[in-house]
Amino acid sequence: RARYQTADQHVSALFCASAEPLWRTKTRIVADMLGTIDEREHTFYSVCMSARQYRETACKSALNRVSGMPFAWSLNPYRGCVHGCHYCYARATHAYLGLNADDDFEQRIIIKANIAEVLRRELAARAWRRERIAIGTATDPYQPCEGRFALMRGVLQALIDARTPASIVTKSTLVWRDQDLLAALHAAAGVRVNLTVTTLDPTLWRSIEPGTPPPSKRLEILGRLVAAGVPCGVYLAPILPGLTDSEASIEAVVRAARDHGATSFWASPLRLAPLVKEHYFAWVAESHPALMPRYASAYPQADPPRAWRECLDARIARVRERYGFRDDERHERRPVVSGGAESTGVAAARDGQQLALPL
Repeated sequence: RARYQTADQHVSALFCASAEPLWRTKTRIVADMLGTIDEREHTFYSVCMSARQYRETACKSALNRVSGMPFAWSLNPYRGCVHGCHYCYARATHAYLGLNADDDFEQRIIIKANIAEVLRRELAARAWRRERIAIGTATDPYQPCEGRFALMRGVLQALIDARTPASIVTKSTLVWRDQDLLAALHAAAGVRVNLTVTTLDPTLWRSIEPGTPPPSKRLEILGRLVAAGVPCGVYLAPILPGLTDSEASIEAVVRAARDHGATSFWASPLRLAPLVKEHYFAWVAESHPALMPRYASAYPQADPPRAWRECLDARIARVRERYGFRDDERHERRPVVSGGAESTGVAAARDGQQLALPL
């Protein structure tokens, strides 16, 4: 970590006098400076930094009005996400910027540099009623570049000062950096951090969510946040037909959520809007070609067949009840948990019977 920070400081100083883009400067200089780092670290750092373009913009509004959801307001500090999850529904939003939903979404990131300042102004308005704000509903607010720009620190402090509750969705372990502000916000107004975990299978995770921390590390951070007094939940979303919809796969995630102290659990099926569908289908065709006929038949529209959704809902309800998560709006866990199946290996989660999509 110290070597990385030294490299960052050196790059920042040199970039002030450079006309080339930051991502290109950093990639070129860091590649020369990290000769002492072992091969695995060097490869990871090079992959993270190469071909990424970050553009700072000034937003006019920090809050977005939302309808038809359990929350009324959302906030997203970034557009685009280097996590590169192939199922991400936010890919389609990059088209509004004249960019594509594939590489552009993962490599050309928009930073709302003044979002904390704008949020503070909006929360100070007389009309503001201190309604809950959902953060990270489109792209991850703690994706790697947050380590440099630290927008969430300012956002959380503004929420604390305005005594406004919030919920956060992330796959990133970087959320632990803000545990002090999260604890303060929970005391002032209330907050919940929801860690998304779609699978515990390391092979499938690496394929479907290539830029994210391992699920085991996310769960570790969840446990640490809970111990620090920050309520946390687990989102199993989306559930992927033929890949993560077996009862064993779902149960493995729910069991891990309970064992790490999560007080809520929520799950939802895969939805494939235009542009997202084309990207996801390309990934399925390359990684799981045997599933393509079933996907093509089952997804003529954005939503999967109703019969499959109903069967999946029943499966989720059984597992949730088994591990003590109430079937209410927040799907909170009961104080006393009874029973629960014996622990099974990750391989069992993959080998369990999958729901068959209609041909």
